[in-house]
Amino acid sequence: MQRERLQLALERLRPEQWKMFEEFASAFLSSQYPDLRTVASSYGDLGRDGQLFSYGGKVRTVLQYSTQKDWTNKIRKTAKRISECLPDTKIMIYVTNQSILSAADSLRRELLEKYELVLDVHDISWFLDRLGGDEHRDIVSENLAKKIVDPYLESKGILEHSAPTLSTTESRAAFTFLQLQLEDDTREKGLTKLSFQALVRAVLRKTRSESRMSRTEIQDRIINIFPNHDSTRVRDLVDSALHKLTKRYIRHWAKQDEFCLTYPESCRIRERLAEIEISNSALDSEIQSTLQCLSDGTLEEIDLLGNLCRIVIDRHLFERGEAFAAAITNDRLNNIGVEELQKTICYVANSELGGYLPEHREKITQTVYATVMELLTEPSVNVQNHLRSKANAYTLFAFLGQTPDIQTAVSKMFSHGAIWLDTTIILPLLAEDLISNKQRRRFTQMLKVASSVGLDLRVTSGVIEETERHVNRCLTYVNMPHSQWSGLVPFLVDAYIRSGRSIASFASWIENFVGSERPMDDLIEYLQEFCNIEHENLEDEELKADTHLKSTIQEAWHTVHIKRRDTSNKDLDDNAVNRLVRHDVENYLGVVERRRRDGVSPLGYSAWWLTLDRSVVQVDRDIRAKLGHEAPPTPVMSADFLVNYLSIGPIRYKVTKEVELTLPISLDVGMFGELPPDLLIEADRIRQEAGDLAEHIIQRRVRDGLDAAKRRSGYLAKEGIKTVLDAVSLDAGCD
Repeated sequence: MQRERLQLALERLRPEQWKMFEEFASAFLSSQYPDLRTVASSYGDLGRDGQLFSYGGKVRTVLQYSTQKDWTNKIRKTAKRISECLPDTKIMIYVTNQSILSAADSLRRELLEKYELVLDVHDISWFLDRLGGDEHRDIVSENLAKKIVDPYLESKGILEHSAPTLSTTESRAAFTFLQLQLEDDTREKGLTKLSFQALVRAVLRKTRSESRMSRTEIQDRIINIFPNHDSTRVRDLVDSALHKLTKRYIRHWAKQDEFCLTYPESCRIRERLAEIEISNSALDSEIQSTLQCLSDGTLEEIDLLGNLCRIVIDRHLFERGEAFAAAITNDRLNNIGVEELQKTICYVANSELGGYLPEHREKITQTVYATVMELLTEPSVNVQNHLRSKANAYTLFAFLGQTPDIQTAVSKMFSHGAIWLDTTIILPLLAEDLISNKQRRRFTQMLKVASSVGLDLRVTSGVIEETERHVNRCLTYVNMPHSQWSGLVPFLVDAYIRSGRSIASFASWIENFVGSERPMDDLIEYLQEFCNIEHENLEDEELKADTHLKSTIQEAWHTVHIKRRDTSNKDLDDNAVNRLVRHDVENYLGVVERRRRDGVSPLGYSAWWLTLDRSVVQVDRDIRAKLGHEAPPTPVMSADFLVNYLSIGPIRYKVTKEVELTLPISLDVGMFGELPPDLLIEADRIRQEAGDLAEHIIQRRVRDGLDAAKRRSGYLAKEGIKTVLDAVSLDAGCD
């Protein structure tokens, strides 16, 4: 009996299936409590469903079985009735399929004080922890799983839950089995082979010895999922997958040329599907939990919002996978990682909330926006792993929509090279020093993995200067009254305050990166020693560039920075603007020139510039408009493209599955924006009220208080998705 099967069976029990749960629980508990007696009846059970036999005749221990989600009220009502009808009872065992764990601690104290009744909770974890090693319990659990789990695994429901963005059952099955195959197979297997073996398994998922499927039908079903491909090529790839899977995973009746899954493979797939469903349910639970913090809606409203969040997350991952696959197959990197999550939410809201009033739709959209952002940027470890797995599967599915020969397409990408990092990457990297949980350090983890697989990370003196100027601006901010400050709160200060720390200690923290005498040298040393980022300029390459190309790129970047100054930072002087332009041109043009000796396809170049600056899209457009076919391929790579590359690219075999799952889900959402003045005041108020408490407690209170204040004001929904550029580049060149 697999733990996952019992977990899924208990999670899927509905309140109206209470009788089935009572029968299961009574049988399961009989091993633990030989004196258990079932007393539930239609004539009245005096508040209990079972009791332990007592030789003295008085009922001392009672059991209550329940599948109700609102377990708090159920326990209170049961305890009250037991105290009235069975006053000699000392222990109440509450048996449920819900997850309660330590959440009932306060209720335990309440019942003990009010009724002198000891509450013992047997929730879903209690059953799961006692599975295995007892044949009777295994049999009882398997019987429940056969009634609940197996019909569900055979239904369309699990596929709809797994991939709500996709429209057909077969496409959802294909996605689900791609996810399984990516998780189960070796990293060395080619993506084309891996994908078609997954597709064959998906098509054969319901086959048995008595219900086989012909070769032609298998081929046709896969062709129907991806109808735009050459059918002859698809049939060849299907035949290759069938040949590879036959005997160990598939049985083949040669005379009839028919196939079915082997019995062990069918069992394995059921177990893996159960695991996938449990992960999906964990995501649902985390969505619900986040929504309960962000919204004061009813349970029905929370359910509606939860469904919208799930659809948005899936569509967001699917669209990013599509953008990545399209870039690779079309050999053009434009627009990767610049998709707006807001657009996805608006699309889903328009399609799902047509009957709601505009003001209600706006409130719902803001709540979904905030919830999805938190889940993409700060998921639990289990949900992080699940979302990364889904993101990879959606990317592979999107590739199959572009070409059946995925491995050929991916092999065009670079397998080694150097990546120059922009200030918009360096500053979040420094800010993540404030995050104690290393698994939540998204930029740190991405760059660590990139370095470990052989990519060289570089930074120019211009970026170092921008970073040093930003640090200087931060120190100016913390040493003057907030009321006298004009403009955005500097990014690193913003991050520091949000972490709950006292702004008075900011200068001490910043010494981790820079000193007072040689700050730029200090930054270079820090990045090299702790982040494996080397200092290397691109000035020589820039000097070699064609003058017309250089002037075109300079003009495009100058237009960008002038527009930023005019709209957001009118105090930025011409010298500062020119320095910012010069730094961007060095990175952009320097990488272009470094590539000239490569002589490869646009995605095979070994030199790149990594940035979150979305203005590069407009810069690329301006350059192409003026130079036409002579315009160089964009040298820019987005952070989200790099993450997908590490998961799916030609060097994926160097990234272990365990490390891959830790890669961030999305990097261009969830950055800090402008910290409103009222939240600064709130942080100061919480600190003053904390008095002499330990600093780590004060930090936690400030952090939690800021989160609560943002949620109350709707700030998180309105301002939560910002690029680091909004808070950095506008002031990066200022003194």
